[in-house]
Amino acid sequence: MAYLALTGILGAYFYFATILVRDKNQDRCQDVVIVVRDSLLNPLIRAEEVASFLERSPIKLLGKDFSMIDMYQLEKEVESFASVRQCNAVRTIDGTLKLEIRQHTPLFRIETSLGSFFVSGERFIFPVVNPFRMPVLIVRGKIPFDYPPHYRGEMDSSDTWLTDLSRMTAYITAHSFWKNKVESILVANTEDILILPKEEDIMLKIGNISRFSYKMDKLREFYRVLEPLVGKEKYSMVDASFGDQLVCTYRKKEKNI
Repeated sequence: MAYLALTGILGAYFYFATILVRDKNQDRCQDVVIVVRDSLLNPLIRAEEVASFLERSPIKLLGKDFSMIDMYQLEKEVESFASVRQCNAVRTIDGTLKLEIRQHTPLFRIETSLGSFFVSGERFIFPVVNPFRMPVLIVRGKIPFDYPPHYRGEMDSSDTWLTDLSRMTAYITAHSFWKNKVESILVANTEDILILPKEEDIMLKIGNISRFSYKMDKLREFYRVLEPLVGKEKYSMVDASFGDQLVCTYRKKEKNI
């Protein structure tokens, strides 16, 4: 068996084949080509890993008559990978079996007592397998997460808190200022949520998740007005949870202003 890995502008490709006599119209599987269409932007899974999985699985492809290959079952096997959203299995006239794969794109990552999960913009939850391949906004702390361990599936429609969290992370990652400022979100409890900026020894507090965009706009005023005047290093906390007020806490237990 010969192996060849290719990377193209549309994604990652993996090819494996065995030496079989070719006819113009092949009824047997001669080659398997795996294409991960979005692998350059979303490198959670690689075509080589799918090929390795198929080699270890009881599903035999190379040399097998196409009439004996359950294409639907093959697609479902590949779709069992954590990040895979869809797999299309297509047979070509020359005996090539092509697997085209698209993935769920993580919006943010949550660290829960049951483990780590990615949540996509379409609110699909799946376990984190390769956390360092996809750096996204991280949410950690006391997260209300009422799902089974290793859960993979749609977000429950009654889960209003996680739905609102998804909206907030989407707002942050799309915002021209916040997308480059925020490193992670800390949930002390559902009424005490902190925004942690990158490379800064300061915490930004929004309280509960309600009216998050209004609170984030207030925090933006701290960076627009106060930081140029006095610098952010004087403060340990900027709190936007008090109505229309913005409360800044000095370091070393000095009085609030």
